[in-house]
Amino acid sequence: MQSLKRAAGLAHWAQQQARAASTLATAAAAAAAATGPPPSVLRPIGSKRKVALSAGEAGVLSWPPPQAVQAVDPLPATIQAWMVDFETNNPLSILDVQRSVFAAPIRTDLVHRAVTYERNLKRQGTHNSRSRSEVRGSTRKVQPQKGTGHARHGTRRAPQFVGGAKAHGPVPRSHETELQRKVWLAALRSVLSAKYAQDQLVIVDNLEVESHSTGAMSRMLRENGWSPLPSTQKPASIMMLPLLGPEKPPGLWNLELAIRNIGGISMMNACDAEVYEILRHDYLIMDRNALDLLQGILRPL
Repeated sequence: MQSLKRAAGLAHWAQQQARAASTLATAAAAAAAATGPPPSVLRPIGSKRKVALSAGEAGVLSWPPPQAVQAVDPLPATIQAWMVDFETNNPLSILDVQRSVFAAPIRTDLVHRAVTYERNLKRQGTHNSRSRSEVRGSTRKVQPQKGTGHARHGTRRAPQFVGGAKAHGPVPRSHETELQRKVWLAALRSVLSAKYAQDQLVIVDNLEVESHSTGAMSRMLRENGWSPLPSTQKPASIMMLPLLGPEKPPGLWNLELAIRNIGGISMMNACDAEVYEILRHDYLIMDRNALDLLQGILRPL
């Protein structure tokens, strides 16, 4: 009886030793697989393709590790534009201008908002009409309330009488509206991009002239192709956009005097550039300093 119990104990002990050896072998195989070299078969990121048998045990391949995808703009950051001489329209050099300023998407909706905003700022708002308290006339009751067979009236100042007040008339007020600065800047980029795309943007070295003669200025603009001929009976449409400092140089004084009596030609400081004024003229002529200023202000962050 004791020999049978001893034999059963030895058999149970042998089974426990076999289980422990199997567990150790499995753990060693897993550690070796985890620390082994990366598999030789690669897969695209996100693929569920199984590992080839030659690369080891079958499973989902996780090589190479996922990487952040960053979009690259294939277009260059600058575009080219001619810089010409103001008096002769002869090309002087080729400039690299910012694509984000002169080749931006043309947003007509933002241009409309900017034009409405700027035109509302220019409205005087001094319109006025007299109310019943301001109209001249008696406050006596026109006729008895009852017994006459006519409508009821209390005063001759009422709007239905000749010389009476205005009902719900205009009063002095401000027509100013609000617009986000980024929206206005985007509208200005759209206008400049439209001028560049339509070949109506002229960049000159400077806008200074030696003579203040109106006739000489008119002939120069026609010869350069910026002003129509007198036979066409079409007015000129040019916006001069120089960068003015605290003191205006004599050449710009001559320019202002020369274009004063030419219809359709305007002059504005580049610091005060407006979307509406640029849009309502056909040609936009700016000097190099104004170009650098606009590119510095309108360059997106």
